[in-house]
Amino acid sequence: MDDFGLQLDQFVNRAEKLVVPDQETQKAMTKAGAKVLEDHLREATPRTNHKDVKYGHLQDNVMSQDTDINGEENGNATVGFGKKAYVARFLNDGTIKMPATHFVDNARRKSADAVFAAEKKVYDAMGGGK
Repeated sequence: MDDFGLQLDQFVNRAEKLVVPDQETQKAMTKAGAKVLEDHLREATPRTNHKDVKYGHLQDNVMSQDTDINGEENGNATVGFGKKAYVARFLNDGTIKMPATHFVDNARRKSADAVFAAEKKVYDAMGGGK
């Protein structure tokens, strides 16, 4: 029984190497996808005439980083609004006094194909599509 378990582990390890890109490739892929999503989200974010001297417009606070939400470099990328995220949440989800606009949800949905294409382009360029 131990031999079968060992064989199964070896098979999974070999198969994983064929399917899952290494961390450097994954980081480059998600960074490219995050940049595309950042651009789409910036376009979809509503802009008002109100001038917030301290933080600026919500549209100007859209940002991406090539780490996860905690700053850990594990091949993930993050797109968001920085210090103005709470404002974006109110606009996207709505409140009792304000209807939801769903601009973040719509931007994610509309940009999904473009994000995937950007990630695939990087994957193919790094030799992953062979």
